[in-house]
Amino acid sequence: MPEQPALMLDVPSFVAGYSRECHPSIAFAWNGKHAADFVDGNQKFRWEVVGHCIAHPEAAALPLLADLFLADAEWSREAWGAPQHFGELGALLLGRGGEEALVPFSQGFATSFDTFGACHSITLPPFVLARLTEATAVALAAEQNEAATKRLSACRDLFAKLTDGTARKGWATVAPGTPVSGIRVMSPGWLHKLRAKLASAFGRDAG
Repeated sequence: MPEQPALMLDVPSFVAGYSRECHPSIAFAWNGKHAADFVDGNQKFRWEVVGHCIAHPEAAALPLLADLFLADAEWSREAWGAPQHFGELGALLLGRGGEEALVPFSQGFATSFDTFGACHSITLPPFVLARLTEATAVALAAEQNEAATKRLSACRDLFAKLTDGTARKGWATVAPGTPVSGIRVMSPGWLHKLRAKLASAFGRDAG
C-alpha cells in the first residue's frame, strides 16, 4: 500500500488546493487482485475526499470531481461493484461542470455495468438536464471517433430517461450487508465475458 503524504491528513485543504500534481493521491491504486484480496491503496482517502466534496459541493473544482469520478470508475471495473456514492458523485460532476463534464462523465459512465447502472440513480434539475441534452447533441454532431460516439449516445439516452423519470425503472441498489436470497452467483469467467461485451459496446479496453 503506497505511503501517503502528510497533506492527505487535511481533506479540506487537499480539496481547496487540488492540482494535477495531487492526482496520484486519489488515483486508483490497485494491487492486481480480486475478491477478498482486492486492495486499492488510495481508496480510503479518495472516498474521504469524495465525501467532503458531496457535503461541500461549492468547494470542489471540476478537475478534482472528474478525477474522482474516473478513479472510482476504474475501482468499479476491478472491484465488481460501484461505490454507493457513485451516482451522487456523477450528479455533482455534471451539475458543476455542465457540458465541460460530458467527456469525463461519459468515460466513467461507460466503464462497467455497475457504473452504468449506478448513474441511472442520478438526480439533476430539469434545466441542467436540458442543457446537458443540448450539449450532447452538439457533441455527437461533431464527434468522429466511434468509441466516443457510442459513449455520448449512451449519455443522450440516460439524459432522456432522467428527464422523463424512467431512468430507475428495472434497476435496484443493494447496500453492503443487505440480506438477500435467491441470488445466482456468477462465475469469474462469466463476469469477464460480461466486462468484455460492455467494453466492446463502448469501445473500451476490457483490461
